Amino acid sequence: MVNQTPRGKRGGGHARHSSASHRHANPVTSDYDSDAPTHALLDQNAAAPAPNPALLNRTNTDLNLAVLRRHMPAIHSILSIAANAVVYTFAPATSSWERAGIEGTYFLCFLAPDAATAQDPSIAAAAAGPPRACIFVLNRRGLNNVSIDLATVGHFEVMDGIYIFRLDEGTDVLAGVKPEGDAADAAIDTTVVGIWIHTEDDETRMSNAVMVQETLRLVQTSEAHVEDDAVQAQAQGQPHSQGQAQAHGQQQDYGPPAAAAQPAGRKLSVSALFGVAPNGLSG
Repeated sequence: MVNQTPRGKRGGGHARHSSASHRHANPVTSDYDSDAPTHALLDQNAAAPAPNPALLNRTNTDLNLAVLRRHMPAIHSILSIAANAVVYTFAPATSSWERAGIEGTYFLCFLAPDAATAQDPSIAAAAAGPPRACIFVLNRRGLNNVSIDLATVGHFEVMDGIYIFRLDEGTDVLAGVKPEGDAADAAIDTTVVGIWIHTEDDETRMSNAVMVQETLRLVQTSEAHVEDDAVQAQAQGQPHSQGQAQAHGQQQDYGPPAAAAQPAGRKLSVSALFGVAPNGLSG
């Protein structure tokens, strides 16, 4: 009887050993992409931090004020807002309005009454001092925002839907701004600023104009009183601050300007609001 030679297993132990050695010689590496799902699962299992109650209770006004104060800490409160506004410059050579390349949210704001309170916006605006206000356009197209201190406005009017501000000499709120398009090299009058507010109807635009006009009147009237108080205080030999305190009392009311009165149910119009032709408003 012939003994059969045992048949070896297919592949042999040597091949298996070589394959195992090959696997150990080339370890699997890890990178960010391969580990990302694992880290995501770990992050989901981690305890989430408790939300800050103060942040949960913040209103849109609080958020807007926080953003505005990053650019202008003296802003105290917001009187009116328009979602989109376009700033224009005036070119005397062509007697035309040109876009200034500044577009964004429009704000009419009260400012802190003096430099001391401007350092801390939380201080009540009823502190001593005349009211101050500004128009601020937060530019979404660049870093150049526009801020118009109403104390520097010598004349305000609305013409063909554009808010026109004539500023005092030496006031330049458009420093470094050049008109867009073909008028980029044209000389502009930096003491004239135009603002166009995008609205669904003309009534909203004109109601915003009323707010500007009434706020401007409040600022200018208060400044005139302060100047008169200074003259009277000097004549009486009193310090200006003492004379001002006696004339105005301990606090100043900084409430929003009164809206234009109209009969109930009556539709607003330019002539009804301002008593002028529909194409213009001056104040």
